[in-house]
Amino acid sequence: MCPQFKAFIAVLFSYTLLMSANISAAPLSNEDREDIARVEAYLNKITSLKARFLQVNSEGNIAEGDVLINRPGRARFEYEPPAQILVVADGTWLVFHDKELDETTRIPLSSTPISVLLEEDVKLRGDVTVTSVEKDAGILRINIIDTEEPDEGGITLVFTLYPFDLRKWLITDPQGSTTSVSLSDVVRGMKFKPELFNLFDPSYD
Repeated sequence: MCPQFKAFIAVLFSYTLLMSANISAAPLSNEDREDIARVEAYLNKITSLKARFLQVNSEGNIAEGDVLINRPGRARFEYEPPAQILVVADGTWLVFHDKELDETTRIPLSSTPISVLLEEDVKLRGDVTVTSVEKDAGILRINIIDTEEPDEGGITLVFTLYPFDLRKWLITDPQGSTTSVSLSDVVRGMKFKPELFNLFDPSYD
C-alpha cells in the first residue's frame, strides 16, 4: 500500500479527538446550542457540491484533488498524482482504491467521521455528541465524538463566520497527530452522474 493511501486511511479511521479535555468539558451554553443549530441547518441545506481539497498531515505531507459530495451518503475524493488513490462513499460503504497496487478496501460508511457530513438529516446529537464549541477571530469550531464509543473517534468542523461556510475538518489520532482537509473553490447545487459514486463502474477505467 502506498504511503498516500495509508495517510488517507489514517485520516478517516485512526482518530481520537480531544478525548480527555472535551469529555469532561462544561455543559454547552445557550449560545453554543444556537451555533450547533446553525451548523445543522447549513449542512442540511447542502444537496451537492464540488470543491478542491488540500490534505495536510502533522508531518507536513500534502495531497490534493477534487471532492464531490452528493447528499445523502455519497462522496468522491479524486486525488491528483503522485497519489494513486480514489475514495468513494456509495451510501453504505466508504471504498478506497489504490490504483497503483490495484487494491480495494471497503469500510462501513457509518463508522467513519465523514459520515457526519453525509447524513440525510444531520443532527449533532444522539449518535454523536458535540463536546465543545469554539468561536474566535471569525472562526467557529465544532468538536464532535461518537456518543456510544467516545474513545473511537471524533471530528472538528471548522467554519468561517463571515460568510458562514465550511472551510475545513480536522482529525487527530490517538498519538496526537492531526490531519486537516481544507476546502476551496466550492460550487454547490451541481448535478452528478450516479456512476461517479459507484467505484466499480467500468467508466472509471
